[in-house]
Amino acid sequence: MADGINSLMREFGIDKSPIREVMETTMSLKQQGYTDFWDFSIGNPEVPTPPEINESIREILDVYNSVDLHGYTPNDGWEATRRAIADDLNDRFDANADASDLILTAGAAGALTSSIAALTTPGEEVIVLTPYFPEYRLYIQAWSCRCVPVPTIAGTFQIDVDAVRDAIGPRTRMVIVNTPNNPTGAIYSEASLRALGDMLRAEGKRLDKTIYLLSDEPYREIVYDGAKNPWVCGCYENTIMCYSYSKSLSLAGERVGYVYVPKAVHRHDEVLEALHGAQRAVNTITGSLIQRVIERCVKARVPIEEYAARREIIYNGLTEIGYDVVKPEGAFYLWLRALEPDDAAFAERATKERIYMVYSGDFGCPGYERLSYSSVSRERLAESLSAFQNLWDSYGGYTW
Repeated sequence: MADGINSLMREFGIDKSPIREVMETTMSLKQQGYTDFWDFSIGNPEVPTPPEINESIREILDVYNSVDLHGYTPNDGWEATRRAIADDLNDRFDANADASDLILTAGAAGALTSSIAALTTPGEEVIVLTPYFPEYRLYIQAWSCRCVPVPTIAGTFQIDVDAVRDAIGPRTRMVIVNTPNNPTGAIYSEASLRALGDMLRAEGKRLDKTIYLLSDEPYREIVYDGAKNPWVCGCYENTIMCYSYSKSLSLAGERVGYVYVPKAVHRHDEVLEALHGAQRAVNTITGSLIQRVIERCVKARVPIEEYAARREIIYNGLTEIGYDVVKPEGAFYLWLRALEPDDAAFAERATKERIYMVYSGDFGCPGYERLSYSSVSRERLAESLSAFQNLWDSYGGYTW
């Protein structure tokens, strides 16, 4: 008997992401009153929002009437908010952006989903660089496209331009990059991004098609040791930029971000029209009040020094024990090599020491674990090291 249930959506619902699976476990423990464990599951910022955020909310409540504050917004967001963001991009990156080049979305996830909906057709392929944020695969498959994973360079996790070239074919429509990267913390070098852009330009000419570069940038401002995260839009003309204020302003639950379409993008106006259509179809519009807040606080930032201090505690502690850990250049994750080939089994064994981390299978790079230190205090990070030592001792070091 036909029941009309979409089998792909049902599969997505049953097969939860490992990130959410671990997060739901730790949330349940907290609700039961347990506190004696370490939750490295999700990138949920604990660092407080900048004070001007709450100050702006109070001011806005007094300034706007209820319709302007809580009513419907244009599908692309309030013009004043988009203008403020465009001005910020122009000040920081000489972007030549206008308010009309931007569409406000429900975070970077909304920006990515609407961009894939707008710029692909069923049967096309989207290349992702491994390891990658697992939800990319869902965003791609939801629009009947094929997700094509391509490994980055072993050890550095930088872009392997030749490997990307080898993966490009007649059905390729898009490549997704994420720098600083979730989960490795690697910052893709400007040289590699320019080389990628040169290659995509040449391959697009060979195939007589536009290949888009979709740049996912929720961690753009979270960089360490004076590192510079490249302006990806300046490396390739057909770049669509997706951004979120979830990390830079500790506003993850507010779901506010945007899509930016630079004027250099081929058929710029038609791309924007398609994105406007995707906004209607996907309905990733963000809330009115938080748009007004962003308009006033577009230049605010959380203190990166706090994340840097946490990084030093957990990275130095784990490497002193003997773990093979990638030192992140940005974002707030550690990419740790598991002590056995089965990363899921290793993550499960870690729970015996009350350590909850995310195994790497769904990131397209098995044999690792992702640890988010965004919501674990300095004190708790230091305390976790004895548990990691016990875990190490239980294996006697690496078994592979």
